[in-house]
Amino acid sequence: MLHHLTRGSQTSIVLHLMGLQVGNGIGPPLFFVLSGVLLTTVIIDARGTEHRYRNFLTRRALRILPLYLAYLGVAMVVTFLITGRHMQNVWVFGFFLQNTFLTAASKTGSVLPMYHFWTLAVQDQFYLLWPLLLWNCDSVRKMRYLCVAGIILSFGARIIITHPSLTPELFGRILPAHAGEMCLGALLALDLREETSLSSILRKAFLPLSAILAIWMWHGLSLTTSFGSVIGLQLIAFTSAALIAAALEPSTRIARVLGSKFFALGGKKFAFAMYVFHPLILTICMSLPIASKGLRLTLFAISTVVVSGLSYRYFESFFLHVKVGTPVSKVNVTVSSPRETAVLLKTA
Repeated sequence: MLHHLTRGSQTSIVLHLMGLQVGNGIGPPLFFVLSGVLLTTVIIDARGTEHRYRNFLTRRALRILPLYLAYLGVAMVVTFLITGRHMQNVWVFGFFLQNTFLTAASKTGSVLPMYHFWTLAVQDQFYLLWPLLLWNCDSVRKMRYLCVAGIILSFGARIIITHPSLTPELFGRILPAHAGEMCLGALLALDLREETSLSSILRKAFLPLSAILAIWMWHGLSLTTSFGSVIGLQLIAFTSAALIAAALEPSTRIARVLGSKFFALGGKKFAFAMYVFHPLILTICMSLPIASKGLRLTLFAISTVVVSGLSYRYFESFFLHVKVGTPVSKVNVTVSSPRETAVLLKTA
């Protein structure tokens, strides 16, 4: 949201850094790493339950599909009412392939913003496979090997994408290019089960990694260049992992801030609706005949929270309260329960 809000801004150092990156900014990698932490925890906890795969997918569908499909439906209706034409290539979004068929996804003719949904497609494609792979491992060690293999293969995929015969802008959003970020988050989730030096190293590296990333951003980090899409994206992923590692340690200041009721409420209830609606609300607010940009941005922030709260209260919560499956023990796997962590993980 901050990247969309401040893209290209030169008014201050902070805004300049947020809006400088070419491509998609630091938001998507942070989203993918955090997703790896939270959903891997959910997947491991479900390893001994009956109908675990069906129940996992059903819960994901109840979380995502109602609001997502409702937005697509509204986009189709509004587009027809305003332009008199039907939306094109709706199948791309219907099958969550907007990150793969980018040309088709960009030519829908929709009057509502649709560009941000590529990250949702990457995540959903990954979690069709990830539970099956994790549940095939009978120990944390094997799960950790699986995560490392995923990170290496994803890094290799981004290198292949830089070949002159390919287009990084076109292929940089496919699942293989970003699966490693979710695998990195999964490593953090596993570290909560059987502690290694990973979390400690990441917490200590947070400030140095952030400094290096900020300097590179200031001097023109571009995720659409070969070097930026390979090394830059990996740096963002590790910096994101370091931030999350600090947030998962209850004694850190980051954990106290991100574990506050304000962030916990937003993360647990409002986050998905904010993700869905913010490009549309930003477009509307920035087009208002109000001279003060600051006032328009303030209106954007308030409107996004209000709309997201209403969406959760009167629409999403109905589906989220549907009971799916029962915790019936199925198998014994040598995976311990997670250690005590900050509220960040408890809101998953």
